[in-house]
Amino acid sequence: MLGKDVQWGVDRAFALKAVMQYLVNSKQKRITYKKIFAAHPKKGASREFDEVKRGHMFMRENAGFDIYEEEFPHFLTAVQKIIDDNNIELPLFLREAAQYAGIRIAGGDRSTTIPYFIDIDGVGSSMKDDKETEEILRHYQGCWEVYRLSSRSSATDTDEKVNVGFLNIKPLQLMRQLGLSVPEFSLYQRSEEEDTFQVSNPGKVSGAVLYNGGYVTLIGERAGRGFAKIGILTWAHVGNIFEEHEKTIFGITCIPNSEGRRIIGAYFIGQFISGSDELNEDKYRMTREKCLKTIGSVSWNDLRHTIEDASVVQRIQATFDRSSRDCVFQV
Repeated sequence: MLGKDVQWGVDRAFALKAVMQYLVNSKQKRITYKKIFAAHPKKGASREFDEVKRGHMFMRENAGFDIYEEEFPHFLTAVQKIIDDNNIELPLFLREAAQYAGIRIAGGDRSTTIPYFIDIDGVGSSMKDDKETEEILRHYQGCWEVYRLSSRSSATDTDEKVNVGFLNIKPLQLMRQLGLSVPEFSLYQRSEEEDTFQVSNPGKVSGAVLYNGGYVTLIGERAGRGFAKIGILTWAHVGNIFEEHEKTIFGITCIPNSEGRRIIGAYFIGQFISGSDELNEDKYRMTREKCLKTIGSVSWNDLRHTIEDASVVQRIQATFDRSSRDCVFQV
């Protein structure tokens, strides 16, 4: 009997296959499997892609098309591109399956960033009104560097290890432009394991931003393989008398590591990246690319000298001292 996570992954693959078969069999815009492979994000990237393509085309001709877990995100991207570029409107009977697979439907109100288990209407209703959403995003929208004590640190270490992550909370203006009903976030982190593939490929947790009872909570799902999926970050919203954007946040994180093998819980400090709350796609991409090069497990003695704000260094050190006392836990 399959576990719930495995069954869900299998169901999503079947849903995506159903959409792919419809696109090819319906002859809309003369879509073929060849065109779907042409939209594959790894096309031309390596010889490995050509081998994957040959294998899939052989299966299609002899035993039916199949999608493996690690290939699912790439085929999802390819099918989404085909639908968007060709302005294809899926029939009503297939829309629910497409959304379940993670395909963004024109006119649909569910973003592919929001995991299937999150009730959008429920999240929306947790915010009292649009003014409350604006209030929260005005304080926290944009990009953050997130610091927590590494799970590889121990009480005997003379130089603690720090895990640095990159958090983006979509700005309110972008949320309105995209027609999103709830605020969204994405958190990037890099492996702490001795695994060269994972070290070069950051993990990502994406989902919704909630506010209730005086606490901001980010709840999302980790993309990719692995059995640990659900991630949560939460902190108290106290605001400030000037109603300005917050510069730092202090909270608790309980998220999967980038391999999806364990859930790690710890205190964290978030430092706002100045100017990143502006609606400027080029600036955001530059910020993200720069920050993704520096995320991962690093020496705290080395890192502290790169942080200009002394108050932030003090808060991070206090957080690590608290984490060392209260323990970084992992399951």
